Amino acid sequence: MLTLVQLATMTVVFAGVFIYNTLRPAKSHIAFGRVDGVIYGLEDSSVLIDGQIIKEGEKIYGVTVTKIYRNKVEFEKDGKRWEQRVQEQPGRDWEEANQPYEHTETTNR
Repeated sequence: MLTLVQLATMTVVFAGVFIYNTLRPAKSHIAFGRVDGVIYGLEDSSVLIDGQIIKEGEKIYGVTVTKIYRNKVEFEKDGKRWEQRVQEQPGRDWEEANQPYEHTETTNR
């Protein structure tokens, strides 16, 4: 038999989980293109996108990383440019870039 303290604790835990699941933002339907972090340097910077380390000028999912800043990254695909902040959910600009886990390096630095 449950004591009153155990029952109260379970109620608080379940209520907390319910509230968290109800109020948290919905996950994006876009499964790729998240900027997880930036390694910023004056001469050489890298960005972590979906667990892959990418440098300026390289492509991922057919999208070119054109500029890396301290807290955001500039992208380009088919002449369209956009910026995305670190930890920001990927926007609609990534929808057409649907070539999963493609990472290519450029040699024209």
